[in-house]
Amino acid sequence: MSCQPKTSTYHIMIRGARHSNLFYSRTDYSHFLHLLTSLKYHFSFDVHAFSFVPNQIHLLIETFQPKISTIICQIQTKYAAYFNQSYRLNGLIFQGQCISQRIKDDTHFYQTSRFIHLLPLMQKVTSNIHHYRWSSARDFLAPQAEDAAMHPLLTINRTLEIFTYPKHESFHDFLFSSVQMKMNL
Repeated sequence: MSCQPKTSTYHIMIRGARHSNLFYSRTDYSHFLHLLTSLKYHFSFDVHAFSFVPNQIHLLIETFQPKISTIICQIQTKYAAYFNQSYRLNGLIFQGQCISQRIKDDTHFYQTSRFIHLLPLMQKVTSNIHHYRWSSARDFLAPQAEDAAMHPLLTINRTLEIFTYPKHESFHDFLFSSVQMKMNL
């Protein structure tokens, strides 16, 4: 019998209450990124992709020990406290419960990764995903040392393992390979 810990991968979608913004400033985005990074070291999970747009948060998370609900509860509680204190508000900032969709297989993993990375373009938050700092896309699209993400939050090896060298160029081709996506952008 195997002693390997069970892992599960999820697409996490968190939206602002009443479609309101979760991020108003660069400081808000930075705080959320720092919060997520610190929780990564407190709990046992990997972040394979992320995108933050003003009223939504999308994460591709692989958990190793705690339930995904424990991680999300911590994220939402800590960020809501920061947000409400920063803007002198009280009450809920998130739209109901977050949506967590379990990733079924590798195809689903890569489709979800593509969706998350292209979200800022689809939402028209940026016209250049290569430079949008609130998405992990730029970590995958930039030439870099093997298995070394720019941001310590990110785990890139599972995503890049199927791509040929140079991996950042292969990932770019994959990301923009959908004709429909190209036409919509």
